[in-house]
Amino acid sequence: MNRKYVDSRQAAKTWRPKSGSMSPGLKRARAPFLVRNVITGIILGTFAVGVYTYSIRAVRQDDFGDIDDEAKAQREAERLAQLEKMRRESATVLTVGEEKDVMERAARAVAKEINSARLGAPVDEISSLRASQSQSSPVLTEINTRRSTRGVLVGLLDKTLPGVLDPSRKTLVWGAPDVDNVGTASSKN
Repeated sequence: MNRKYVDSRQAAKTWRPKSGSMSPGLKRARAPFLVRNVITGIILGTFAVGVYTYSIRAVRQDDFGDIDDEAKAQREAERLAQLEKMRRESATVLTVGEEKDVMERAARAVAKEINSARLGAPVDEISSLRASQSQSSPVLTEINTRRSTRGVLVGLLDKTLPGVLDPSRKTLVWGAPDVDNVGTASSKN
């Protein structure tokens, strides 16, 4: 059984001898499908033009005036939320007497620290501030936790490379939670 295969290029030349033209055999083979192909082409073309026309008309008749109203309402809601936030933050403002009391306690703590440093005794800021307090205040507690420094490495790094430590908590890992109050992974404290 000796089969002879026809080269695909030669077979293509029998159907289309020149580019863009059809051989008489190809015309005869396509003749029965001409009417069906034309009808299918007209239906597909009509569908595409219909979808395009419908889309353009639907967009053209739409009024986008309500978008401006929604944007204004959203901006107003954001402004009210910001005012409410500012109002809540201003509720923690100290009175003149409270501020004077806090400053006096801080001055006593600094003076005690300076005197202790001259004598060569180790100084603990938190204990000196707590010792000078006669009453507990949430603002002072916040000041105490922010100013607390622990360990030899923290003091050494803070003096030699001040930009390395987190300025609010004096830790190497910026934004790390306090190790005395770890809490949960999702807590912000």
